[in-house]
Order: sequence, then structure tokens, then C-alpha cells
Amino acid sequence: MEPIPITEERYGLLFELSRDGLAVHSEGKILRANQALLKMLGYDSSDEMVGKPVLQFVHHRSQNVVKERIHKMNQEGAGVGILEEEFIRKDGSTLIVEVLATAFFENGRQYVQVIVRDINSRKRAELELERLRSKLQVTRDRLLGVIEGTKDSICAVDINFRVIAFNSSFELNFWKLYGKKIEEGNLLPDLILDPLERSVVIENWSRALRGEVYTTERTMRGFVQDVAILEISYSSIRDASHNLIGATQIIRDITERKRGEEKLKKTLEEKEVMLKEIHHRVKNNLQVVASLLGLQAEHSENEKISQILRECERRIQSMALIHKELYQSENITKIDFYDYLNTLLVSLLHSFGKEKKVEFRISSKPNFVSIETAIPLGLIVNELVTNSLKYAFQNEKQGMISVKLRSDNGEAILEVCDDGIGMPENFDLSKSESLGLKLVEILSRQLRGKSMFLPPVDGKGTRFQVQFKV
Repeated sequence: MEPIPITEERYGLLFELSRDGLAVHSEGKILRANQALLKMLGYDSSDEMVGKPVLQFVHHRSQNVVKERIHKMNQEGAGVGILEEEFIRKDGSTLIVEVLATAFFENGRQYVQVIVRDINSRKRAELELERLRSKLQVTRDRLLGVIEGTKDSICAVDINFRVIAFNSSFELNFWKLYGKKIEEGNLLPDLILDPLERSVVIENWSRALRGEVYTTERTMRGFVQDVAILEISYSSIRDASHNLIGATQIIRDITERKRGEEKLKKTLEEKEVMLKEIHHRVKNNLQVVASLLGLQAEHSENEKISQILRECERRIQSMALIHKELYQSENITKIDFYDYLNTLLVSLLHSFGKEKKVEFRISSKPNFVSIETAIPLGLIVNELVTNSLKYAFQNEKQGMISVKLRSDNGEAILEVCDDGIGMPENFDLSKSESLGLKLVEILSRQLRGKSMFLPPVDGKGTRFQVQFKV
């Protein structure tokens, strides 16, 4: 087949319709440029380019390359391969292009035809991709540094239990536990010889591969190391579409921490036993003192002295009851104040022989109070209930004593009431000579509170209140 001749008209049509930029230059000056090249460089008319030096449109970073190419074509009269160059657009911006140059002769004169392809977008995308790759590599290196630097053992597997990553700590611990060297690509269960241990490992990893995130604790005796207590955390790995593709395991050796906890627990138990023994002995000593006072009261010929001794005995008994509650309680720092009040009031009623004539009601919220609060509160209740039993129910009158403890907005209120004969009309607490009431006032100040008489709810009896900060 004979070649089809390309006429100047047909060549001109191809020149103008080409999507690539085309130009012809000779002796360093542009003779012709198509519309694609004009648009590429931001020019409106070929007059702005024709007759201008070629190097005027080439960035200084590419001028040496262009000069060498022109020189080579002038010397050898042949074309050159594709080169990347940087052009300058009309507005001063730069454009990265690929240029293919071909030399030809006509009427004894050398011409160069160039084909220019805009690769600016592609090149910038490549540069951005390279920048992101570099950034990703830096991030990956930092992450690996953190993972390698941690004492925790870290391992990741794919959906088929195949190892895809692990750190040096995991590699060492795996060897200590199973006596095997682990490598990427290993099937994790295949490295564990003991069937029972293999089934446990498979089950734990399977839970993570089902999407469960959890932490378990295992005590293991390794192939190389002694018994170790391990805290193992599992979580899943998902891709961008949230599909499960694997799971991770983080192992922390908590052997020393557990030993420390056990040692601390043992020490606390020993101290608790010791404190309970102290409370028991204090209770016994107080009861001995109370018994001595009781014996002395029985043998005293002076009724007033005997009465004073019995009041001291009851006060000491109220304190002994607190130590008894602490000794019998599981919590050695607080007592159940409701139980304490119940025991105290039963004891007081019995000591006055009025358990069949006087009833009592108790309400305590909070139920548990500290020993620092319980002792002064117990003594206050002892004094107030003793006064009620001595003076409120004369002539064997029946009655009711009520003791309430409640808290409200950081303040506690103790209230002791009876439905007896009540206080004298002109009674002034501040001028009272009663040792018991003075003791109540002193104990109230010890609680950083205040004490006062209030009008009875139903108009009869006595109502005494102590307010203090919790």
C-alpha cells in the first residue's frame, strides 16, 4: 500500500485540531503555535508567541535542558526523546509539561517541531502522593517506635489466625510461654503444642474476631519462665468499610502488681485483726471500769454519790457498746448506729427497770457513722434518754421515747423526744446546772454543732435537737 501524501493543508488541519500543544521553531524563535498550546500557556492570539524566543516561555529551572536539546538537534540533526520541562504561562504561573521534539529540514533550513502535553495535574498529584507517602512513612516509623518501645506485648492476626504483625516484647514473651519462635505469616494455633492451651487461645481470639472487645486475666506457667499473671486485652481490626479483617492482642504482665496487691491485702487483714482486738480490749477495759463503778455504787451509803457513780457507769457502758459494735462489725471504721441505739436504749431501760412501762422508737439515716462521730453522739443520747427516764415519767407513768438521726445537705440532725411531763416553763438551757446537759453542750461543740430545746410536735413532752456538720 502506497503512503498517503500529507499536504500542507492537511498538515495544517492536524496541527490546529491536535489536543496536544504543537509548535514549530527555528534558530531559537517560534514560527508557529496551535490553539491548544496558546490555551495551555494562557495566550489569546498566536501573535503573542510567534517570533518570540523559545526560552522566553521556559522556566529558568528547565532552560539548561532545553538549550542542550536544541544544541544536540543542531549538531546531529535528529529528534530527542520525551523530556519533562517547566513552562511559564502568561500570568507568571508555572506549568509542568512533557515535550517531544523532532528536527526536520526544508529548503536547506532546519526546523524543530515540538509536541507539548500538559502533565501539571498529574505531576502535582504525584508530588502530593509522594508527600503523603513520606508523611505516612514518618508516622509509621513513629508508631513502630512506640510499639517497639512499650513493655506490653502486642500482636495482630488476620481473620484466619495468621500473624500479620507483632513487637519484640511479644516475640520474647511468646518464646518464654511456648518455647517457639514466631514469625509473620505463621498460623498462631499451629505454634501451640498443648491441645488444651490451643483451644483456649483459639476461643479468646475468636471472640475478638467476632467483634468483641474485652479484657481477661490469665495465670500461666511458661515453657521457659515461671508462673506469670497476665492481663490480656483483645479488640478487632476493621477496614474502611467497617468489615472485620483481623484482631489485636495486648498482653501486660501484672505479676508484680498482683503480688503487691496480695501483700497489701494480707497487711490490711492483719491490721484489721489487730484493730478489732484493740476494740475488743478497750470494750473489756471499759466494762471492767463500769463494773467497778457499779460495785462501788452498791456499797456506797451516800445515795447521791451512788447515783453519780451509776450515771458514770452508764456513760462508760455507752462507750463500751460502740467498741463492741466495731469489734463485731465487718467495717472497723464505722458502726451501724441503728443497731447501737437499739442496744443502748434496751440497756438504759433495763438499768432503770422501766422496760415494761416505757417504749422507744428509733430512726437512723444514715445507718453507718464513724467512730469519731459515734462516741459523742452515743454519749449525748445516753444523757438525754437518762434524763427522760429519770424525770419525764413520774409515778410509774407509761410513755414513749423517740430517737431520730437524719442527714440533709451535708448537715446531720439528732433528735431525742419523749411524751412525758416536759420541761419547766421558765427553763433556760444556758443557765442549767445539770452536769448531763452541760456534757451534751460540750459534746455538741465537739461535733462542731449546736444543741437546743424545741417545742414538742404534739404540744407535750420534751424535744431536744443537736445539729452538726457531717
